[in-house]
Amino acid sequence: MKSFFYLASRKAKNRILEITKRPSELIMLLIFAALVGVSVFGGAESHSAVVFHRDINELYAIVLALYAFVFVMTAKNGFINGASMFSMADVNLIFTSPRKPKSVLTYGLLGQMGRSLFLGVFILYQYSWAHDSYGVGYDFLLAVLIGYGAVVFLSQMLAMLIYCVTSNSDKLCSLVKAVFYTLIGAFVVYVAFSAYNGEDYLSGAVSAADSVVLKFFPVAGFVQLGVVGFAEGKLFLLAISVSCFLLFCGGYYLLITLLNPDFYEDVLKATEVSFSAITARKEGKAIENSPRNIKIGKTGIKKGQGASTIYFKHKVENRRGKIFFLDTVSLITAIITIGFSFFTKMSFAGFVFNIYMSVFTVGSGRWAKELILPYIYLIPEPPFKKLINALKEQIPSLIVESIITFVPLYFLGLSSVEEILGYVISKISFSFLFIAINLMFHRFFGGRKNKTLTVMLYMFAATLFSVPFACVFAVFNAVFYFSFFVSLLSASAINIIISLILIYICRNILQYAQYNNK
Repeated sequence: MKSFFYLASRKAKNRILEITKRPSELIMLLIFAALVGVSVFGGAESHSAVVFHRDINELYAIVLALYAFVFVMTAKNGFINGASMFSMADVNLIFTSPRKPKSVLTYGLLGQMGRSLFLGVFILYQYSWAHDSYGVGYDFLLAVLIGYGAVVFLSQMLAMLIYCVTSNSDKLCSLVKAVFYTLIGAFVVYVAFSAYNGEDYLSGAVSAADSVVLKFFPVAGFVQLGVVGFAEGKLFLLAISVSCFLLFCGGYYLLITLLNPDFYEDVLKATEVSFSAITARKEGKAIENSPRNIKIGKTGIKKGQGASTIYFKHKVENRRGKIFFLDTVSLITAIITIGFSFFTKMSFAGFVFNIYMSVFTVGSGRWAKELILPYIYLIPEPPFKKLINALKEQIPSLIVESIITFVPLYFLGLSSVEEILGYVISKISFSFLFIAINLMFHRFFGGRKNKTLTVMLYMFAATLFSVPFACVFAVFNAVFYFSFFVSLLSASAINIIISLILIYICRNILQYAQYNNK
């Protein structure tokens, strides 16, 4: 085992040296530490006199929902390409060494256990509102973070197990997938039934989350039980949670080694897929997730001429990658927004939250992938005309996403028809704005938006260009006392104007391919 300890220590040392030699990463680390410090000390001082009035069980329900969401989204990767706990450097150094497969697997699991904690750093920023609304301390957030890491770790182990077992049999994959989603669906139905039969939807859902049934939700249930036990000082609940974690961890480990003792090939394939995706993002290349087996239906574009061919090409590509014009990220964002509005009982808070999420999800449509391929530059049409046809593809999905996100708020009794219409129009205008900002960054920085400083500049630009909307809405609604709908509509017009200006500035982006391949 000395070689494993040596390799792990060298990797940690080299990572630290790499951070110190890269100013951008060092700046981000310092900003992260500063934000956490502000969240802890500033939040404690500003909310020290607040009277906590919300039921703590609501926060426990939110934690359970977060864990359940992470578990499902991570574990389901086992049906596609698995989850690797190794890097390509590990594959080259360890897989070729004279080590037993079990010891190699143990090394990968221990390394992944530490990395899982870093995936939940966003939890540390929630101290202010959590302390304000529920009176919890920072120790509670640390417990939630540790639980988050445990859920991610076990979910990745399950994804690895599913892939190792089902990768060689499509029938077995379909069977396991049916059992997996049936089990998850049963819990969802139980929560929906409990919410419907409660005094109100919120209290019913919270009661369901606190019931014994939800504690049997795979992984997320018993991990959340440990967080509750820690928060309430009930050591027996914490002991049950830790015991279940160790039991599941050991069970997954034994199943991986017994059912597929020669797991190297499956792990290697999953690692290569992950490595290829990371490399493609770093190099600004287009990546496309595709299923293991593709059913061939209609083929060919069959419509369009000249620049319009780009639009119809994107429509054909969307047929296999979207559901009702929406991709998985859009559907998840809509569900989270509805859930956030439902728990806070404030539709406007859900609207603001959705706009914040849109900063990260909108703007990365097929047009962005098209800009780093040579074909769009070869079409003998004006660059601006080709650009407009490339951007058109996102319009139907943006409209459908806005409707699906906010219309349910009316049926939940959180908004009127007028407010819903205002939210839908404002969401579409913000989507256009973020697309235009993304386009501007492609124009001036090339297709490498994953660079740290570029991401910081993008966030700053998104915030800056959103200020006119907020100012116009505040002035029209609070100063001139216009209706909520008219205020949103007027502010949305500002977003559209800014978007058109930015798109016009970038009108020659397709004139030179070098802009997007720097």
